[in-house]
Amino acid sequence: LERAQAWGAIMRHYPNALCVAGTHGKTTTTSMCTHIFLAADRDPSVMIGGTLPILGAGHRVGHGDTIIAESCEYCNSFLSFAPTVAVVLNVEADHLDFFKDLEDIQASFRAFGALVPERGHVVVNGDNKNAMSGCGRPLFRFSLLDKTADCYRDHITWERGLPSFDIIVRGEKYAHAALRVGGEHNIANALAAASAAWVLGVPGKAVEEGLSSFTGAGRRFEKKGVYHGADVYDDYAHHPDELRALLTMAGTLGYQRVICAFQPHTYTRTAAFFDDFVEVLKLADAAVVAEIYAAREQNTLGISSLDLVRKIPGAVYCPHLEGVTAQLADMAQPGDLILTVGAGDIYLAGEAMLKKE
Repeated sequence: LERAQAWGAIMRHYPNALCVAGTHGKTTTTSMCTHIFLAADRDPSVMIGGTLPILGAGHRVGHGDTIIAESCEYCNSFLSFAPTVAVVLNVEADHLDFFKDLEDIQASFRAFGALVPERGHVVVNGDNKNAMSGCGRPLFRFSLLDKTADCYRDHITWERGLPSFDIIVRGEKYAHAALRVGGEHNIANALAAASAAWVLGVPGKAVEEGLSSFTGAGRRFEKKGVYHGADVYDDYAHHPDELRALLTMAGTLGYQRVICAFQPHTYTRTAAFFDDFVEVLKLADAAVVAEIYAAREQNTLGISSLDLVRKIPGAVYCPHLEGVTAQLADMAQPGDLILTVGAGDIYLAGEAMLKKE
């Protein structure tokens, strides 16, 4: 069996299979759901594409009636799953080495939603137009903006870059969230997790407890340490939308400078979103760009990170991670936020710098 087929076979033994899909935010939202269901004493089984500190792993074998699974669209793997609750966070162009175009990706997500039985639920982001395509099932919508949605936020306040807000479900206050992770994207993730909890009968108090205890998953704005007075964080962002959300959030945290060391992931993605990467990297006060992480690909396109750097004023190109480490160490000052960003091995550059402290 393929791994996804094995997971699908396992899911069919659970009354509730909560499957979290989307181009961005899957690991974080799946992790939020895990915290919520643990707080509710639902003893869930869990499969996450990253490490969650509360589990000390990316998985958990529980004895409850619910399995929670991060569900990836790449190679249509999530079509082997058996969701009773399908969460679609967003649908954007990505993995264009497999999918033909955005319409092909939307068709895949529609097929994912159609896997849900009639008694199940499809939870979708009402703010993402690509995620709203019909799958033949009723939609439970969450939204940051639309108060006609089934679930939305209200009475939001911010303190030191972290949001607190009420979660309203079908016109009534369901829970009050005080997040320990910043950014509008994480509010949307929290609304998605709360929506899934609501349709599965989890009390609002467990949503409050679960979200307040969540501090992030591994490689999702994960603090690695301090070097010469600069805070060093690592993040898995590898799509321009993810990078934009990260850098926008980082800009609200009050640092003097945000220094972004970015490692593009795959030649096809770098080529497909070249102009987007150029523009979003300009959001950082300083950009250090490592060579492209090949992953599963060969460089048949003749593209390099140097091509990006030539378009970004003041950016520095480092062909090897040792150069990234040296460059960051030279730049670091008190009051800086240093980010190592990408889905490859860029985190090693930050870890090597911290060993010098």
